[in-house]
Amino acid sequence: MRCGEHRIAVLAAVILTAGVMSAVADDVLYWMVDGNTQIDIWWEGSHQSVYDYCVANGYPDSEFAARIRVIGGEITEDTFLKLYWDDGSGHHGFVDGEWGVDLGDSGSGYWGAGVPTGNQSPVQDYSAGSPEYSFILELGNISGDDWTTVATSEAVAYSRMPQDYIHPSYGLTPSALQIWTPSLTAVPEPSGGMLMMLGLALLALRRKRLSEGA
Repeated sequence: MRCGEHRIAVLAAVILTAGVMSAVADDVLYWMVDGNTQIDIWWEGSHQSVYDYCVANGYPDSEFAARIRVIGGEITEDTFLKLYWDDGSGHHGFVDGEWGVDLGDSGSGYWGAGVPTGNQSPVQDYSAGSPEYSFILELGNISGDDWTTVATSEAVAYSRMPQDYIHPSYGLTPSALQIWTPSLTAVPEPSGGMLMMLGLALLALRRKRLSEGA
């Protein structure tokens, strides 16, 4: 069983054990990752679609997923927006969003996470706070129980999030709503990032010395 299938089985078991989870009409953020969204690979000065990036890094043998990180307020540990879950047999509710939504073929001609109707994540708990809460979309590679973030969006504060993306859950037609699909910036591998920063530091030092010697 693939890692993603295992997580889906766990989520289903949680819902079936707990019964139908609370379905209050809290506001939810509609978001998704479209396979055509461009990733800015800034250290190369290039861009690549999410799909091409994942394929170049091992998809479908390597698993990729997307999640929404919450920062700000009084948060001191990793916090992620929950995800709406519906097993198609009347059981639905919100589950933990740490492992996100797998990227892949939706079966309807779309590739990504939550395409084309969007994922629903409750944001009611983060609508107020000081400092304000912000959301970051993270794209990650999953290996066993390890998540490695490979690309992120800019942090968007709740007050700056267009309200066209936030709606009450349930009773709406998702396809009629606007969906948050932010641009992404790649995160260099730790070793590559260290070498890059060292190179930039040496270049700055060289320029300083040339300037002093002029």
